[in-house]
Order: sequence, then C-alpha cells, then structure tokens
Amino acid sequence: MASSSAAPILLLELAAAVLLVLQRVAAADAVVTTFPGDAAALASLKSAVDAATVPAYSCLASWDFARDPCAAFPCGVRCYAPPNSSYHRVTGVSLDPAGYSGTLPATVLASLPFLAFLSLASNRFHGALPAGSPLPPSLRVLDLSGNAFSGEIPASLFTPASSLEELYLSRNALTGAIPPQVASLGSLKRMELQHNGLTGTLPRMDAMRSLAYLDLSGNALSGSLLDAPGRLPGSLVSVVARGNGFAGPLQAAALAALPAMRVLDLTGNAVSGAVPGAAFAHPSLQQLRLGSNKLGAVEEAPDGGASSQLVELDLGGNRLTGRLPGCVAAMPRLAVVGLDRNMFAGGIPDQYAARAAADGPTDKWVPFVRLMLQGNFLCGALPSQLRQLKEDGAVVSLADNCLPKCPHKFSFCRGAPQKSNATCPKCFP
Repeated sequence: MASSSAAPILLLELAAAVLLVLQRVAAADAVVTTFPGDAAALASLKSAVDAATVPAYSCLASWDFARDPCAAFPCGVRCYAPPNSSYHRVTGVSLDPAGYSGTLPATVLASLPFLAFLSLASNRFHGALPAGSPLPPSLRVLDLSGNAFSGEIPASLFTPASSLEELYLSRNALTGAIPPQVASLGSLKRMELQHNGLTGTLPRMDAMRSLAYLDLSGNALSGSLLDAPGRLPGSLVSVVARGNGFAGPLQAAALAALPAMRVLDLTGNAVSGAVPGAAFAHPSLQQLRLGSNKLGAVEEAPDGGASSQLVELDLGGNRLTGRLPGCVAAMPRLAVVGLDRNMFAGGIPDQYAARAAADGPTDKWVPFVRLMLQGNFLCGALPSQLRQLKEDGAVVSLADNCLPKCPHKFSFCRGAPQKSNATCPKCFP
C-alpha cells in the first residue's frame, strides 16, 4: 500500500522538475532585443565620433551594431526591461575617457526616453549642446565635463518636468549667460559649471530647493551674489565661485538665509564692504574663503567668536585695515588662518601666537596649523610664544611687515624683507 500511494507523488515531482528545466531552456533561448529607436540613438552617437579618435582598446570600439546593444555590448550601456514589454530600453550611457572627438547628436537626448545617466566626461567632444528638445524626463545625471563643448547652454534643455539631480558642464568652452530656466530644476542637487566662459548675472535660484552643491568658478560672471536673502536656495551646503567678477557687499541676512552652508569660497572676485560678524557666528559655516577681493573691514563676531564653527578662514589679499581681529583667536575650531596682503597694523596678539605655538588642543581651542600674516604693517615686539615655535610646527609667515627685529633664524621671519621705516606708520602695539 505504501509503495502504491507514493507513486503519484513521485510523478508530480518529476513533472515539476521537467517543467522547471523547460522554463530555463526557454529563458536561455529568449532573445534580448533593444528597442529599435534606442539602438538607432546609440548608433548615431558612435557615428558622430571621429573614427580616428576611437582606440582599439576603448569601450566605443566594442560597440558592434551587428549585435544587439543591450544583449551584447560589453561596456558603456545599461538597459532595463519594462514590465509587459518585449523590448529592452537604454537607461544609461557612459563612455570611457579615451579621447573621443565628436559631437553630441540631438537624438541621444531626444530618442532615449528611459535614459537616466549620460556621461561623456573627460573626452574631446565639441560643438554646441543639442537645442530644441528638453532633457529626457527620467535623466538624473548629465556629465559632459572635461570636453570642448562651446556656445550657449540651451534654455530648452530645462523644464519643470525634469528629474535631473546632477549636472556637470565644467571644463568646457561654454559662453553666454546661465539660462534662467535652470531654476526650474527642482530635483537638482549638484550643479558644476566651473571653468567655462560664462558671463552675465546669476539667475535667481531660490526655487531650486534641492540644490546643495554649486560651483561657478573660473567664469566671467558678474553682479551681486550675497547682497540680499533669497537669491540662492536655503538648501545649499557649498557655494564655490572663485575667479569671477561678483561684486557688491556680503550681507548678514543673505548668510542667515543659507543655514546649511558649510563652504563659501568667493576668492578672486570684487566683493566689497565689510566681512559681517555674522559670518563668524554662522551655525554651519566651516570654510570661509574671501581672499583677493575688495573688502575693507572685518566686523567682530557678535559673541566674540566662541560659537564659530569655522575651520578655515582666508581673507588674504584685500584692503583690510585696523588691528588684527581679536575674535579670530577665540574661534575654537579654527586651524587655518590667512590674513596676509592687507593693511593690518599694530601688534600681533598674544592669543594668535599661543594658538600657533601650541603643541596640542586645549579644552577651549585647537592649535593653528597655518597662520599667514605676511604683507601687512604689523609692528612691535614678537610675542614670546612665537619664539618657542618648533621647526615642524605650524606654518607661520610674518614677512613684509614692520618688524625689523624679526630674526631670520626663525622660519616665519624669512621671505620678503620687512618694510622700511619710511613706509611703516607709527607703531601702536
């Protein structure tokens, strides 16, 4: 009886095993087919590249359109099989930095509706960016950095329907203004436009509520940047705009409207007025770089510097006068200080010297690891703590001041000679 009852069970198990094998064979025999329009867009990209710039070892050289892209291309293409579809769709195109020279066909952006990632970075693509059609609504990352694209950034690329999160157009030859339509990119988190030839003023960006990282360095942008609140979104963590023509004052209210900002770098612009004391009491700001501008004064921190989160402060190469700001020595986390090439006068505060000569942190502050004071009108006696500075200690420079008794046996006294008595004002240490 036991053997006869087990027979149906064995037959069912055998049938199930055969069915599983047949399913696996059918899956193995199934042909992955790329949507024809997607394959055509990939083919147009390869055709737009000068064949002489496609090395045999490169990714693009392996694109053989006698085979199906999604099934057979070994690199550079990512695909996705939508539910209830017999086709695979291209979701990513990423070329290696092999020195490809060519243009970007409009079909790559207009005919790949599922495209989420496009990178042609660090090659030699040139010509204008495609205009007339918006970016694919699913595109999240566009990286065209490190090429030779020229002309203006097409306004038609950007619409409120875009899902773009990262935009990299740096190190190209783009010109003209930043189109105001870029402000419609509500999902954008990072925008890098540095080292182009962009001109004009910055469009209002307060609606870009996801933007955290903005780099505009090395362009020819002008106008004001932080003269009033609301010009930039409060979500920003890092604002870098070195080497432009931004002018006007730096307002405390504009800084307060950016509560998450950790990095502000406006080196090499034309920012004027005073450095607001609010910058030193900002709840998040860790790096403040305002060197080589036209700043004329430094306000003291409202709490004397005790609440400052700054780790680095660079105010070198401005027009700052008066005594060295006392609040700098009270900032507990500050380690890198640049106050060089200004017109500061008077003596060097003992607190500065103590921070530079310290062997380690105290319960109130960390030591200065870099203290640049050269190129001012500092005078008086050297603080005794500086004479105890070790050769392998903090990097300190007092060159080109009014310190004739700064002995060259100390490394911080070397460099440009001290100013003559005729150049130096009366000393009030």
